[in-house]
Amino acid sequence: MSEKALALNFKRGRSRGQPLPRGNACIHCRNSKIRCDGVKPICGHCLGTSKEADCKYTHPHPPSRSALLQSDIEELLVRIEELKKLNNSRKIISTRNSSASLSLSPNSEHSNGPIHSAFDYTSSDCEPPFPERANLIDSFIGRCATLAFFLDPDIFRKTALLPLPLGDPQRPSPALLACVYLWGLRICSPALKLAKEKEPAFLRRARQHIALEVGTQNPTQITHILQAKILLIIYLVNAGQFLEAEFHGNRAISLVLSYGLHKIIPTSSGVYGDPERRLPPCTGPAEQAERINAFWTVFYIQRLLAVMVGSLGNSFGSLDSYLEIRTPFPTKTMDYDSKDIAITLHDFLNDTAPQQPETSALSIYSKSALLYHRAVYLHRQLSSGDEDRVELIKACLRFEQTVFNFYTALPKISYIKTLEASSSCPPFISSEKLSLMYATVSCACVNIQSILASLGVHGGRKRLIVAAEDLFSSLESSYPGSHPLAGTLSRLTCEALIKELMRLKAENVFGDVLDLACKVEEETQLEQAITDGMGTMSILVTCCPLVGYDLKKVRNLYLQVEKSTQ
Repeated sequence: MSEKALALNFKRGRSRGQPLPRGNACIHCRNSKIRCDGVKPICGHCLGTSKEADCKYTHPHPPSRSALLQSDIEELLVRIEELKKLNNSRKIISTRNSSASLSLSPNSEHSNGPIHSAFDYTSSDCEPPFPERANLIDSFIGRCATLAFFLDPDIFRKTALLPLPLGDPQRPSPALLACVYLWGLRICSPALKLAKEKEPAFLRRARQHIALEVGTQNPTQITHILQAKILLIIYLVNAGQFLEAEFHGNRAISLVLSYGLHKIIPTSSGVYGDPERRLPPCTGPAEQAERINAFWTVFYIQRLLAVMVGSLGNSFGSLDSYLEIRTPFPTKTMDYDSKDIAITLHDFLNDTAPQQPETSALSIYSKSALLYHRAVYLHRQLSSGDEDRVELIKACLRFEQTVFNFYTALPKISYIKTLEASSSCPPFISSEKLSLMYATVSCACVNIQSILASLGVHGGRKRLIVAAEDLFSSLESSYPGSHPLAGTLSRLTCEALIKELMRLKAENVFGDVLDLACKVEEETQLEQAITDGMGTMSILVTCCPLVGYDLKKVRNLYLQVEKSTQ
């Protein structure tokens, strides 16, 4: 049935105005307790929400349950059709690719030839030929540190290139391989750009494999499906498809909770006990560290994504109660001692444990995202008026100290740059990612100072300007504009400055000339900070077109302020 016919049926169902017989409403309308027209196979309301799910632009709300289920069903139906044709086509495919099949000698993995345009990239049950596969994997591994890859790159490459069929338990999961091939195609060398037009087919294969493995994956490979989802989320965010990225982020959180990765209490032997036996015991410290890294990667990616799409509500059960998270912060090594285990997320937020210098990149990402998410959440509480004024001030002052202690424990950007230029061994974190994390923590400061300034706390406005200057300085130190988060950080900071400027202009000064001069000076400082912020965003937009969307919103808001004061 076409969409036009469905829409006509929907209109006819609504025009009758008669209630449906009991039990005839669809599952979504029944659970949501809304009126259903009973049109099959999809009612009018669900048809409307499914159209929203197809939107490729930023949307503040997640898609409806029925729309997501419909999307999964479509993917599974496509997969079923492919499996039906597999028996008839396997021999043909095997004959066609016999010269570049998995039986190639190990020396062929070093081939640097271009991707063959004759290969059928639309088939989800096939892999690229061996030489191209090695090229895609090597291209990905060269950038995997910037793509939240928490698995061991050397082990991954070794197992991925084993001469075994797709889906063999000794190799990475098909979903993970599909996502790695997708990223490898995007960041491959100019010699491989011939297959750039094949990227949509690679993306479709990644979606299909993830949809299949989420419900049927082997528990021992849970980290593979989580890693695949993380890679797909980052890809979708860079493509501006925030709605689908949020959907996969929510499912990754559900998997983390299902397998108890938020309650890992590591041991020196690397074999921690799970009382509910949701996962088999670890084989050693390496696998234990891998599971810990998997949890914190999913956690910080979801927290950043929640701020970017504007979805900050408590919706993840145990993960919204920081007392329930017992997994320690990741360390730079695989060894966890009693000191590492004792410092939990609750201790960090309440500043009850001494802050040590940060030496783990993943720990920096996790803590920065946590502080950023918490600060934006408190700012939303101020706008909603749900918090008591006095209690909110106390909470902000306590949180401000936590943010400051973490900020001072971060390594200096100049020091990391020196290591990158002089040392043959790369530092544990790149200067570009460190600049982005400095900006993330500065944005947390901006939100806290914005709350204090709006509540009339002395010095809040000046500290707000200083925090904004620190943020723009951090972004300009390495220009990490290729990350869409840079645009969100800049936009939120400029919006906080503009709101404070509006509040200052609305104040009536009845004091002496000195008070009036102070007001004029603060207005000038705020306007200069806003101008500097838009200048930084104008530079960042050359690296990431998505920043242009944030810059347009800031300019429109600032123009409204200028018009209102004329």
